[in-house]
Amino acid sequence: MTTQVITAPRPARAIAVAAGGWTMRVLGVASLAGSVALSLWLVLAATERPSILSGTARHARFARWLVGPLAHRLPGLSAANLRLEHDLVVVLIALFACWLVASICVSRLPVAWVAAALGLLGAVFFLSPPLSLTDLFNYLHYGRMGAVQGLNPYSVLPVRSPHDSWYLLTNWHHLPSPYGPLFTLVTYPLALLPLHSAYWTWKAIVMLSEFGLLAIVWWLAPQLGRSPQRALAFVGLNPLILVYGLGGEHNEPLVMLAVMGAVALAVGGGAVRRRGRWSAGAGAAVVAATALKLSMVVLAPLIVLGSARRRAALAGALAAGAVSLALIELVFAGHLPAVALQEKLVTPLGVPQFVGWMTGQGGMSPLVRTISHVTLAVAVVGACAAVAWRRSLLIGACGVVMLVAVLTLGWAMPWYVWWVLPFAALARTRWLAAACVVLTLWLGLLAIPQMPLIIHHFGYYPGRTAIGHANHALTMRLVK
Repeated sequence: MTTQVITAPRPARAIAVAAGGWTMRVLGVASLAGSVALSLWLVLAATERPSILSGTARHARFARWLVGPLAHRLPGLSAANLRLEHDLVVVLIALFACWLVASICVSRLPVAWVAAALGLLGAVFFLSPPLSLTDLFNYLHYGRMGAVQGLNPYSVLPVRSPHDSWYLLTNWHHLPSPYGPLFTLVTYPLALLPLHSAYWTWKAIVMLSEFGLLAIVWWLAPQLGRSPQRALAFVGLNPLILVYGLGGEHNEPLVMLAVMGAVALAVGGGAVRRRGRWSAGAGAAVVAATALKLSMVVLAPLIVLGSARRRAALAGALAAGAVSLALIELVFAGHLPAVALQEKLVTPLGVPQFVGWMTGQGGMSPLVRTISHVTLAVAVVGACAAVAWRRSLLIGACGVVMLVAVLTLGWAMPWYVWWVLPFAALARTRWLAAACVVLTLWLGLLAIPQMPLIIHHFGYYPGRTAIGHANHALTMRLVK
């Protein structure tokens, strides 16, 4: 007896494929439009009146230069903080859903459509006041200390200049600058401008840096066999990046632009890769990223090992390192950024803090901190060995190292998912993208106003231990 296999007629298959493609396109367009609409509502809500959505604007009495041209266009906004907290969480959840759908479905859309949506999002957050956070004013005040007041931001506390009008918008009053020498030097010319001009100039730098980062991702994706549409959506539509990264005007886009520039120079396709003519630039770019934010130092050996010409990449890295050391010596009198002090800060949902609490340490104890450092060092050594064996593993190895870097930080912030996203979007392995989804959920919980109530509901009280009290006292001392 023979078994007859019945197959669908070819026209039926074609119809099914066409219907599936049409559904994917509709979902892709809806997710892009939803991200833009939700972001626009959030920005309009933040610019309507002082609230939890625009904490910085309250300190500046909701000045028009700070709030921007979209002010007072949502008169029906609730005045109840609890309602706004609820609305913020709803927007974040909806943005998260749009991000996931877009990352799956936009491959059927023209890349120009995805780029247009990302351009609109950049413009929306460019016109937004800083959403709840004051880091950008800390950046500018550190620059003003050096450029205008002649004070070394690495050795003098910001509280030494309390009468400066910019000081009122800052919060790290007892923390010397933890930012790299190149980044601090970038803020010096901004500090010479009037405050409103420096503010909008920095916002433009953030927006253009994000566009540059996305352009590199778009350029690399097809060379690595990835969908450029999906890669762009995965990096550019992440809800934490939009709300807390671009909305908070953080310096991560500038840092990640330098990092991904180094990656592009190291793995750029075609004849460039074969000749390795840009390997020295790759080494220099990753050291420049480190001089912007010292956390990126863990990527330097990977970029050197992953470049087509390792000696040239090493030479470029050493040359850039020499320039960075010269900056530290000549401009900052040999003082280093206060990274060691900042590293002592702990957030309730930092993984080391949670692990320390679960294991009876009371939180991120010195033992847990040491284990975290060792874990990151092991990850870097293992990634270096993998890239030394096969250069094609560079992007995945960088993603793993940056993921471990975020997970071992006690002071993990929501927008630190930026450190992993570009690598996860371009890597061969899919588990790294899945890890980004989980990381987004975890850091998103850290960001929402209801976080204390949620963790207390599950019996997690990180602030009630001796270590928790010490961590809180340190944070209060630095911001008072």
